[in-house]
Amino acid sequence: MVSISVLFFSVLISAILVDRFKVNEKILQLLLAFSGAYLITVAFTQIIPSIFDGTNNSTLGYFVLIGFFIQLIIEFITGGAEHGHGHCDDSHEHNNDSPIKISPYALLIGISLHAFFEGMPFSSHFHAHAHTQDSLLLGIVVHKVPIAIALMGLFLAAGVSRLRAYSLIMVFAISAPLGAFLGGYIGESIGIDIEFFYKIIMALLVGIFLHVATSIIFESNTSHRFNIYKLVIILIGISFAILSRMI
Repeated sequence: MVSISVLFFSVLISAILVDRFKVNEKILQLLLAFSGAYLITVAFTQIIPSIFDGTNNSTLGYFVLIGFFIQLIIEFITGGAEHGHGHCDDSHEHNNDSPIKISPYALLIGISLHAFFEGMPFSSHFHAHAHTQDSLLLGIVVHKVPIAIALMGLFLAAGVSRLRAYSLIMVFAISAPLGAFLGGYIGESIGIDIEFFYKIIMALLVGIFLHVATSIIFESNTSHRFNIYKLVIILIGISFAILSRMI
């Protein structure tokens, strides 16, 4: 329940912050860089070794590929908000170099689906994997904060009332907890061994994380240079993920 509460309130608190204060976009980009480095390190050092440890390895490889393409579809919907892109549709003119404008409602649908998959490993059915869950939680939360801030900012910029904006942000906030509550039950309902179903979920997440993290890490800034601050934050993210495995 602690993990589920953290997943929920991280989004809600982020929405309140952007409503009350001006949030520095450079800090959000660095948070995304940290989360991308952290998640890809957890994927390579913890998730992949733990799920590819026996039979059905080739089957799980297909689920990694499916996860990668799921994220590709989600990014088509969101315009890449998971790694710092995405701007609400408005009437202001913009030049050809401006980012593609997208509907904040399409963004909400896409990132809520993304969050649902992220929440599935935290199901109570998978309590035997608590250590991996703990390592994963930090990366997901740090990843969700800038996305929630961007989403709330887009709603407000689009002229949505605060009451409606908070109502919509709640959809995103409950998506990961909903994934956690339904994760184990989905496996039971389709008659798959719960441990193998956990591996399927994690394989899907590996594919999703690979797409998101590589987009964040290898993306250059607006001047097309790899910022030294971003490099330092990426190294810190990798270090934190390695340390979390040792604790």
